[in-house]
Amino acid sequence: MRYLSLMKDFGNRQVLSVQELRNRYGEVNRQQISVWIKKGWLVKVRKGLYMLPNENPDIHLMANKINKSYISLEYALSFYQLIPEISRVVTSVSCERGERLENQFGSFRYFKIKADLFTGYVNRKSKVEDVLFRIASPEKALFDLVYFRKDLKDKGDLAGLRLNLSKDFDLKRVYDYVELVYSRALKKRLLGFFETY
Repeated sequence: MRYLSLMKDFGNRQVLSVQELRNRYGEVNRQQISVWIKKGWLVKVRKGLYMLPNENPDIHLMANKINKSYISLEYALSFYQLIPEISRVVTSVSCERGERLENQFGSFRYFKIKADLFTGYVNRKSKVEDVLFRIASPEKALFDLVYFRKDLKDKGDLAGLRLNLSKDFDLKRVYDYVELVYSRALKKRLLGFFETY
């Protein structure tokens, strides 16, 4: 595998995995990758995941690629300007694993959810031409936030979020997600929270 070939084949990509390199070139020389990282020709995102040097990377695409996921919770609510705070951590939902990760691009946190609830996301256009990233709809982002934050239970907790929900926000869609929850106790807490809205 030569670096010029890598640039030619993957130069327009934000993030690439070792598996993608294997699929294209066969066996991958890890030592060669280490040398390229030291020279600054490749940037390590996490083990097995790299990107070519880029002055303006799209952290949304990176978040999706680090762990098969969609962006949600506080980050998505901030993205849609539904909460006043700006989220410094890119929060995402995955059905693969929960984890925290920090690299030179930012902080990423993943919450593991059951496969039945890995839904309610939309594809949005990235700042990278013709590439899409996955982000929860406003309704699913709020559902995910309440689902994972056990401290959110009642009207007072709702007020504490300082939500700025638009006229387009469809509470019925939130209830549709609640119906997908199997745990009675969790469903009761979710319904109790959303009924105060």
